[in-house]
Amino acid sequence: MKRINAIIVLMLMAACAAAQGYDKNYRRLSSGDLTADKNFYLLTVIDKTSDVRAVLAGNVALKSFLQAKVGILKAHVTDTCSYPASLMPDFLWKSDTASLAGELNHVYAANKKVFDKMIDAHLRPSGYYQRFAGMANGVLLARAWSQCFYGMDYIINQYGLGKRMRYPHIDSVSYVVTSRMYRTTLKDIMSSLAEVSEGLDVFYKPSLAVAMQLMQANDRDEPARLEPLEEGVNKAAFEQSKKTDWKKYRYAAIVLPGAGPALTTTPVSPNGKIHCDMAARRYLAGDAPFIIPSGGYCYPFQGPYNEAVEMKKYLMEKYNIPASAIIVEPQARHTTTNIRNAVRLMVRYGIPVTGPALFVTSMSQTKYAAADSFDARNIRELGYTPYTRKKQLTNHVIEFYPVMECLHMDPLDPLDP
Repeated sequence: MKRINAIIVLMLMAACAAAQGYDKNYRRLSSGDLTADKNFYLLTVIDKTSDVRAVLAGNVALKSFLQAKVGILKAHVTDTCSYPASLMPDFLWKSDTASLAGELNHVYAANKKVFDKMIDAHLRPSGYYQRFAGMANGVLLARAWSQCFYGMDYIINQYGLGKRMRYPHIDSVSYVVTSRMYRTTLKDIMSSLAEVSEGLDVFYKPSLAVAMQLMQANDRDEPARLEPLEEGVNKAAFEQSKKTDWKKYRYAAIVLPGAGPALTTTPVSPNGKIHCDMAARRYLAGDAPFIIPSGGYCYPFQGPYNEAVEMKKYLMEKYNIPASAIIVEPQARHTTTNIRNAVRLMVRYGIPVTGPALFVTSMSQTKYAAADSFDARNIRELGYTPYTRKKQLTNHVIEFYPVMECLHMDPLDPLDP
């Protein structure tokens, strides 16, 4: 009987371990390219986990994928292909995902102990796969692979083939992909990568390298700009968050969404100023200890201003709000990700997420965010709502409760994954 009880306890412990997600003490690994890390953290972890990398590099079927793509890469250096439609499609995964999924499942089953160690030590506690935290390791890994393949295809389609993807008015390729200049750039990318092809030693690396080179060619490094935030633009607020007495406040934070300027001569748009005014009133009334202005480099297209940084300056200059009370979230590109990214910083900075927070903005945006259609947009684009118990309090204020799923990385938005 004691033996049976011990086995049951071990089974329960294993089930609990399988459901584990974000660990605040986890330290994320780095490839040296933060844009790649945020989009493809699974691949960063594999590259830093020698035994897993060796398993994948030594697999015969996966090696054939690698050799084929490296061969194509080298062939494009000297062949007559010059247009994106002939250079890019062979690096896409869409047609290979079914056969790859089967082989990768087989590899996991044959090397379960090695992969489980990596998953439990890195993928789960990182929070990057938080929406999969309740899944068994094999399923979590399969979902993570699927995200990587989709993410690489998204980047190649948008920045290599010039397809109009999710938000073309702010996220599209910077050049005409069929122009002589861009075609020359694509051929030069092939040559540059062919020269270092010996280092492309795992099946996914040629496509990953092409995708990241395309983002670099278009100056799309938004996920890495201003990082690490807590050592720069958020240093004072990050330190203040460690000594804040949360019991003094009804709300943990005020999330302030951006409204990008239409002109390159205007750091803060007219509506952006209204957003700031509303948030400042709530902060000065003592509702919360922090304001989180949220917004990236969105408007105008490839513009010079970061919405969150400029709103921080506005709040400090007009209202004398100290830097230690303002947590800049400089990467969100949409109202959906304003909330999601703000919650990410709250979690990572140790700000309580079990209680309510405020979303404070203009009347028009409050009306939009309070509607059921906004919930539907979040579910359509993110797969979940980055909040629960949403409640409109006034024409300018929405109360919400954060959710941990916000930590999950999003392959549908390479500029803000």
